[in-house]
Amino acid sequence: MSNSSHPFDYLETLEQSASLYSAQIPVEQTDLSYWQGVSFVLDGQHYMVQVGSISEILPVPQTTPLPGVQRWVRGLANVRGRLIPVVSLGDFLKSNQASYVSSQPNHNNRILVIEKKDISVGLIVDEVKGMQQFTVGSHADEIPATIPENIHPFTQGSYVKDQHYVVFSVEGLVTNERFLKAASE
Repeated sequence: MSNSSHPFDYLETLEQSASLYSAQIPVEQTDLSYWQGVSFVLDGQHYMVQVGSISEILPVPQTTPLPGVQRWVRGLANVRGRLIPVVSLGDFLKSNQASYVSSQPNHNNRILVIEKKDISVGLIVDEVKGMQQFTVGSHADEIPATIPENIHPFTQGSYVKDQHYVVFSVEGLVTNERFLKAASE
């Protein structure tokens, strides 16, 4: 080091030459996108609905039966001053099978209240397991072989964590002709 340069100048020169030959510092990835859903059980299968698709989860309220509707429509319920139809999701999905028998309610049943496309409805499910979160990149289009074919139009792929979680499409349900025609024929 010569007397004409200051030690600070020497350090700057050293830093510049080191930066030319060094690798970039990896940037920490903190902006991972996540998909969040509510997990529920229906006929022993685990499904998920996107958090934004449901407005609330409630114990199954008392319903008033409606005449002239399909067997899968349980009736109307008063939910905080609003009358909403309550539908057994499992019975709806099985109702196009010849040997369909209505499911029996139990204390684990819950309703998922959905409000989509000007439709408010409570869907009875066997049990709600809670929130799950997955990275968006872990989504797969495959549906497990254990899911019956008649349910496939109401699914949007799956996520795997400790088991398969099939994504249930509320959009597919509320646009389905059979679901929209709940009146008995």
